Amino acid sequence: MMVGGTNSAWADGENVQVTITSEAEVATYCNRDKALDFSSVEGLTAYIVYSIEGWINLQAVKKIPAGTGVVVAGEPKTYNVPVISSADPVVGNLLIGVTSDYVAEEGDYVLAYKDNTRGFFPANDDLVIPAGKAYLHIDGGSDARSFLPLDIETTGIGALLMNNEKVKKKIFSLSGQRVSQPKKGLYIIGGRKVVVK
Repeated sequence: MMVGGTNSAWADGENVQVTITSEAEVATYCNRDKALDFSSVEGLTAYIVYSIEGWINLQAVKKIPAGTGVVVAGEPKTYNVPVISSADPVVGNLLIGVTSDYVAEEGDYVLAYKDNTRGFFPANDDLVIPAGKAYLHIDGGSDARSFLPLDIETTGIGALLMNNEKVKKKIFSLSGQRVSQPKKGLYIIGGRKVVVK
């Protein structure tokens, strides 16, 4: 279920190779041991999740310390990301970096690509999230949702999504439920908040 994703290997001791293998052009990533600098990597952007308000809000980051979970976006290929000696902690990141294989629990969400839509979906029971990925944890109750779409208005991911005609036509409630015929209320249509009167 998780988006195709990334993997890493040491290139020459000074770079990490990050490979995006999915047609979704986004994945989660976490490097257990090294701080990384994405600022000079052409075509690849790293994002933190800074809030969840019915959809995922992303903020681009340049440098991340070891163990930090991020969403990476770019064309499917391998990128060389420079290793740096250290980076300041990333404040407000809701992504949890996986530094060794982790068995998902209730409330864990993983990035996936379903029906031409990118977002975070509840992890299946006992799903093993491999080291090098990241996930979200949302406690139950009113915040529990069946799908959390990415906020495509405020990130570079918007260009990727908005070029897809199928995504432009999808409608979601604020709780992340797909809606075929909206009634009065507030919806997410094509990644934008729309009031239906």
